[in-house]
Amino acid sequence: MSTKDKRSKASARLKRRIQSAALRVLAEQGYSRVSMRKIAARIGYSPTTIYRHFRNKEELLRTIAADTYAELTASFDKARARGGADPLDTLKALVREYVIFCAERPDMYRLYSELGSFEMEDGVLYERMGSRRYVVYQSWFRAIREATASGALRVTDDMRVFLYLWDAVHGYIDHAIAQAPVPRRPLADDSADYLALVFRGIEARATH
Repeated sequence: MSTKDKRSKASARLKRRIQSAALRVLAEQGYSRVSMRKIAARIGYSPTTIYRHFRNKEELLRTIAADTYAELTASFDKARARGGADPLDTLKALVREYVIFCAERPDMYRLYSELGSFEMEDGVLYERMGSRRYVVYQSWFRAIREATASGALRVTDDMRVFLYLWDAVHGYIDHAIAQAPVPRRPLADDSADYLALVFRGIEARATH
C-alpha cells in the first residue's frame, strides 16, 4: 500500500471517529451545546485537527446526515427487493426497515429530530437540514400508491396513509429509545408485531 493510500485510510478513519463523537455530544447535550472543542476532547485531538476536516459544526452534522440518508436509501432499496410483487408487502417491508434502522441508531435519530424540518413543494415531501434539503419518504409514497391501486388499502388518500404510518412509527421509535430499560422482545419481533397492529387499521381486508 502506498503512503498516499495509507494517509487516505487514516483520514477516513479519523473522520468516522469525529462523526461518532459529534453524535454522542449532540445526544448528551443538544445541538446548541455542540462545539468543535468538545468533539475534539472526546477523541483526544485538538480542535485544529477537527477544522482540517470540517469547517464548522454545521458542516460536520450535515455531512453525517447526508451519509445516513444514503445508507437509509440503500436499506430501502433492499427492503423493496424483499417485498416482492405484492405492493402491500413492499410497504410493510419499507416501514419495518425504517423502524429498525432508527431504533438501532438513536444518535442518528436524535440528529434528525434536532435539526430536521419538513417542507412540501408540488406534492413532494422534503426534509431540510440547514441550507440543504433532501427528498424523503418517496419510497413509502410509491408503495402506498401501488397498494392503494391494488385495492389493498381501505384508506385511499396517500398523504393520510403516510401520516398515519409516520405518526405511529415515530411514537414507537421515540419510546423504544427513551424507555430503553423497559423490557421488550427483540426489536425485529417486537416491531413486527406492533406494525401488524398498525396496518390492521388501513388494510382493506381488516374490514371483512
